Amino acid sequence: MMRIFIVATIIHFSPLMNAGAQLLMGPVAGGSLSKVFLFDHSNDFDTSPTLGFDAGLMASMRVRTNFVLNMQLLYSQRSKSISGLDLKGHDPQFRISSTMQYIEMPIFYVLEFKNFTKGLKGAGGKRKSYNWFVGAGPVISYWLSNSGTLKSSNLLENGISKIDYTTVFGQENTSFDLLVDMNKQSITDPNRFQFAVNISGGLAFEPVGLHKIVTTMHLYIGQTFFSSKTDGYFPISPYDVDAMKAKNHSIRFSIAYLFDTKIENLKKGKSTNSVKNRKR
Repeated sequence: MMRIFIVATIIHFSPLMNAGAQLLMGPVAGGSLSKVFLFDHSNDFDTSPTLGFDAGLMASMRVRTNFVLNMQLLYSQRSKSISGLDLKGHDPQFRISSTMQYIEMPIFYVLEFKNFTKGLKGAGGKRKSYNWFVGAGPVISYWLSNSGTLKSSNLLENGISKIDYTTVFGQENTSFDLLVDMNKQSITDPNRFQFAVNISGGLAFEPVGLHKIVTTMHLYIGQTFFSSKTDGYFPISPYDVDAMKAKNHSIRFSIAYLFDTKIENLKKGKSTNSVKNRKR
């Protein structure tokens, strides 16, 4: 996975590279607060915010004096919490708590400015500095898997307090067997590739030489339904519905520790060698 990310990063940034371009790479981790917004069954269910986390790699390159292009490759875990409304004709016992695993790639182009601290000095008496930035870009996600817990009045009537289920993607509902697949959920037509708009802002510090610490607050605004055609189906309780015409919005905080790859030295070396070869 790391090799794939490095190759993808070089390909992604290569049109922007010049002899003095600096490419930083390193680990990144974060936490998130997400909430699902329903576009169907909104009169039947309510949703609650949930916590998630992610971890992976980040690459960062300065492409202009104040412009930096960032890309992250993450394994992320997001959650969903849906409950039935306590109204006449609804099921107040209905609860779905699910956990979704993704591979995500946030890309955000930022405008960065340097600030100097007042009264604080570092080694050699130099004033300490930090960079602040704002920017935006897309988030491309692939839905790896889904699992959760279902509670409902329908299950209670059959003497079942809850079921812990795993989701099967792309299988017709009629192909499931009630007894064999009692701990399964079906999403026949899922949108496994999902997209979001990422609005970002944060601070960057360089406390140790060329190393860089980047702290970022992200706002993910989901643009893709979990499924626009089918709801989640439970073979053991077909009257219970997991609403899939829904989008996930998140507030995410991430922190990255980046190292200089020295790729600018390689570029300079190549350009110097080419000049020498032409002279010969």
